[in-house]
Amino acid sequence: MSKKVYNNRNQANESVSKYKLLSAYGGPGSIVHTQYGSVIISCIEEWGFLKRVIEIHREFISKRTPEKEMHQKVSDDARLERNGNIGISNDHRLLESLQVRKKLTNLKYLALVPDIEVVAHSNKIKDNGVEIAIPSAYMPKVFADNSNNYKTYSNWYTEWVNRAENNDRWPGESFHPPKYIFNEEKDWSSNLKQDNIILLCEHGHISDFPWSKFLRWRKEEPLAIFEDASVNLFEQQDCCNKPSIKITSNTGNASGFDGKWLKCTKCNRGTSLKGLMSVKILCHGHLPWEVNTGDVKFHSGNNHVRNQNPPKENCNCKDGRGLPKPMKVALTTGNNIYYSRIISSIYLHSELFESDVTLEIIKLEEQKKAYLSDDDTVHLAPSIIAKIKKLKEDIPEKENDEEIPDSMKEMIFRYNEFKAFHKDETLLTKYPKDLKVKDVTENLKRDVNNSVDGKLAKYFKRILRIDNMKITSAQLDFSRVVPIDADAENAHPKNIFRSENENVLVYPVVENFGEGIFFSFNDELIKEFFSNNDIIEKLQSQLIQLQKEANRFNKGAIDFANAMNWQLYLVHTFSHLIMRELEFRCGYPTASLSERIFVSNDENYKMYGCLIYTAEGAEGSMGGLIAQTRPKNLNNLIKSAIKRATICNSDPLCWESEGQGLFDLNFASCFSCSLVSETSCEHRNLYLDRKILVDTEFGFFRDIVNK
Repeated sequence: MSKKVYNNRNQANESVSKYKLLSAYGGPGSIVHTQYGSVIISCIEEWGFLKRVIEIHREFISKRTPEKEMHQKVSDDARLERNGNIGISNDHRLLESLQVRKKLTNLKYLALVPDIEVVAHSNKIKDNGVEIAIPSAYMPKVFADNSNNYKTYSNWYTEWVNRAENNDRWPGESFHPPKYIFNEEKDWSSNLKQDNIILLCEHGHISDFPWSKFLRWRKEEPLAIFEDASVNLFEQQDCCNKPSIKITSNTGNASGFDGKWLKCTKCNRGTSLKGLMSVKILCHGHLPWEVNTGDVKFHSGNNHVRNQNPPKENCNCKDGRGLPKPMKVALTTGNNIYYSRIISSIYLHSELFESDVTLEIIKLEEQKKAYLSDDDTVHLAPSIIAKIKKLKEDIPEKENDEEIPDSMKEMIFRYNEFKAFHKDETLLTKYPKDLKVKDVTENLKRDVNNSVDGKLAKYFKRILRIDNMKITSAQLDFSRVVPIDADAENAHPKNIFRSENENVLVYPVVENFGEGIFFSFNDELIKEFFSNNDIIEKLQSQLIQLQKEANRFNKGAIDFANAMNWQLYLVHTFSHLIMRELEFRCGYPTASLSERIFVSNDENYKMYGCLIYTAEGAEGSMGGLIAQTRPKNLNNLIKSAIKRATICNSDPLCWESEGQGLFDLNFASCFSCSLVSETSCEHRNLYLDRKILVDTEFGFFRDIVNK
């Protein structure tokens, strides 16, 4: 956020990285801190480049373009400079997954978030008036001057534009950043200070703090703040007809809100802000990110837009007793304001998911086409046609798809990737621009001196060197106060769109290109490893005990650990050990690496593997990672990672731990031996135990450790 532009007509522009717009902590409904204040990002219906894609789609509909040609024509047209060079993703798997998981039955395009440079007012493309900016609004909308007078943004703005001396060419031309006149005679102005107090709801709602209403309530019911009952503060009256709120600091030694005093200079009421962070206020269901900021003709979904300011809905947030649950008072810098849920997809072309019979038909179809185009071979075409007909008869009819539980959708999505990585190398690399791999499993049989070893070969079914791969990420939804994945049963995520599901046509995504190493474990050896293993028995008993003591905050994480069982601990810990070893051998910080874990004990979707990769722009994205798969390196990489894990600076405390880390879900694993950067781990540095890998008697790699 290094660049900003003050704009006309109540707007201000600033450049924002596309990776911040769609991330674990950013997206529609998130608060972003800019150079001119804290803003809340609007829902995707308001995003300029998505509006443009919708407009292009409607233009081709008006031309009666055939449905089968529509996607390609819209993609090509969006790429033109006059439309802002907007890219459309070709990741069909991610598109289909969003259609199913979010019930977006008419979703047609995944639009790539562009790099939007702030070069002109409203980020208009050239001179054609097309806007690709991503709108936002101030949050909170309360500002204070140097005398600590608190007013809403709209009130300050009205005061500015009604002042004749400003001589603005248009209303509010010089208002940004938000400012006020503090010396009428000399026409001196100063910037306003934004409030930093907000209210959060576990159902995703967010509100400005109602200072005037709070003041009246505190004066009329001074003891109510100490009671358990919640107050419907938003239904209260203001302290007076035209409140003039002021918040000052006491001269005493009290710190924080204990030393703050809230006062209205109109009605002369005042009260201390002591206990502010624990006040219990009922949620009013505010949805400020859903405010309509653009022309309704661009609206991509439900024509019934919520017109309240801010938009709102009924909130049914309840506590364990079924009573309305109050909102949380928070600072705009709090880490509980926004939790995003992201889905990522590795680009894999459609043929990788076809059966062997279908692939043979595709091959014969290409051969038939070649025969028919050559007079010398046209006589051979009938036999090829007969073979195709016979093969089509062998394809079983598809049964009606059963409704898949949400908890299974992500697992099946991962399983399809895992299975595709075991396909023929030539088929995997059919489109090298988006995916290029090399099977390096044989390199396990070579040690650092390139001599025959083979000790590690039995542990792995396949290892792939991925020279190039495309990763596309989209945001599913978001939550506040409680992370979605911390307790799926009690989390209440909000959509990043305001439309009815069936009316969403375009969805924003971010593309990354990277390289990596794919490890697939020998599932037969893992099955054999389970029998008579004291380490596994102890781990399972510890997980069962944690499940008995679970509460609403950790239940989801503990249930997941019990469902995935020791297999998750084995694969996930191995992934972390390899990432840490790459840090020693290549100099890459683990923050530059990412993991993708493939674990399932379901008989229909059994998989045990991991992918360690790095994305463009990070250390190691120029070939250093895949260099570790060479014959002289791969064997030594794995062995060194395993042997290094036998020692930890925190031993014996770490080795003998019966639960450490978040929710006590890690065992013999700590920052000194197994944990990596939070941004690199898919599971928040949970589900780790190096004992299951390197214990000299029962560990999975005990033969390597004892060598």
